[in-house]
Amino acid sequence: MNDAHGHLIGGEEVGAGDGARLEVFDADAAAPLATVPDGDGADIDAAVAAARAGQREWWALAPYERERVLRRIGDLIERDRDRLAAIEARNTGKTAANAGLDVDFAVEAFHYYSGYPTRAAGRQIPTPDPALLCYTRLEPVGVVGAIAAWNYPIVLAAVKVAPALAAGCAVVLKPAPETPLTALELGRLAFEAGLPPGCLNVVCGGPDTGAALAGAHGVDKVSFTGSTATGRAVLARLAGSGRAGVLELGGKSPNLVFADADYAGSLDAILMGALVNSGQECCAGARLLVQREIYEDFRELAAARIESLRVGPGTDPASEIGPLISARQRERVSGFVERALGDGARVWARGSAPEGGFYYPPTLLDRIDERMEVWREEVFGPVLCLDSFDGDDEALRKANATRYGLAAGVWTADLGRALRFVNELEAGTVWVNSYLEQTAGAPFGGGKDSGFGRELGEAGALEFSQEKTAYVRGIRPRS
Repeated sequence: MNDAHGHLIGGEEVGAGDGARLEVFDADAAAPLATVPDGDGADIDAAVAAARAGQREWWALAPYERERVLRRIGDLIERDRDRLAAIEARNTGKTAANAGLDVDFAVEAFHYYSGYPTRAAGRQIPTPDPALLCYTRLEPVGVVGAIAAWNYPIVLAAVKVAPALAAGCAVVLKPAPETPLTALELGRLAFEAGLPPGCLNVVCGGPDTGAALAGAHGVDKVSFTGSTATGRAVLARLAGSGRAGVLELGGKSPNLVFADADYAGSLDAILMGALVNSGQECCAGARLLVQREIYEDFRELAAARIESLRVGPGTDPASEIGPLISARQRERVSGFVERALGDGARVWARGSAPEGGFYYPPTLLDRIDERMEVWREEVFGPVLCLDSFDGDDEALRKANATRYGLAAGVWTADLGRALRFVNELEAGTVWVNSYLEQTAGAPFGGGKDSGFGRELGEAGALEFSQEKTAYVRGIRPRS
């Protein structure tokens, strides 16, 4: 065991109130890496109390002072990039390259939101009476409860914490039990940057800890990223309290390849849209729809590439795909594939995977029926399903025939078609001739069973703001 960590509450590192601990694993070695507290309701209450006190101090700072702190947090993440990426790669099994990109995005998020406090502004509203001034001002909602998933630990921490702090809120962050290490590091760096104690609290723990945070008195808004099933449980708690939430949930995204696209030259980008992060990606373009006239050629090219993929430890620079997060996730992915084969699907191509660790070989399935579970539900593993279509209308019908609405991809040389599909695909983000590109300045989120609300961009900060309206009428001085 390499390390033992505590919660970060009120700027101090503390253990769980009842002394319970959780093991955190090295995904490559399938061996314990560290321990963290397994928090309970008392730990959450302490963190919320610290956040309420810290939020008042944070909001009282001049906007340019808050900007300075946010910028400094981004600078410190950038300073420690290699160390943070190494922690992320070891804990999650991500390739070293992808872990580094995740840290870079966290830097971008804090740097982007560092400019927000001095540009956040209300508006003046015309009134029928010129002597009556009506205007609004933006104020923080208060304390934000942030619950993150395990597939992008430092990214999800940053895209929740940075906009909430930029809006003037304080945060209680509950990272996933599998991947809490970089969230704890973020908390330490935030205090080094000058963030007042209590403005960012990190409470580790499992599902019960997250449920306690979602239902905690004193939390004004909840931001949750995770599965649709867990999101529904969070939403039920919010409905009971009358509080609001931002929910970024699952997806089963279509990725459409037309005959006029340069599909051979774009093959890696198309496939990695489903296989990046070992397929543990909410936007994964795992429903691959290919125009019938190029279907067989594309299938052969895809099979050869999948079989050549280098699967190995995230710490190995040559690895293109790493392990899954846990043995339980590997079993879940395997179950999806076995049931698909029982329903008539076929493994057209399968890569190799090392012995040991939480590995699952990248897999290409064909003979897909739209009613199959593997086509409809989020697998969250390196499994790509291949189907065909004839024309644009059939492509749209098949793409939109899902309960999810997070993302979609279109590969075509026809600009008119591209614009039509951007308009008609039922997804929060549509990529054209690319996939999974993202910037901190653009909003992200979905509809249908993929959740509601937006993260990133100005919309991300506005989720943690509330607009106050003021009416001001001048009074004539007494003569």
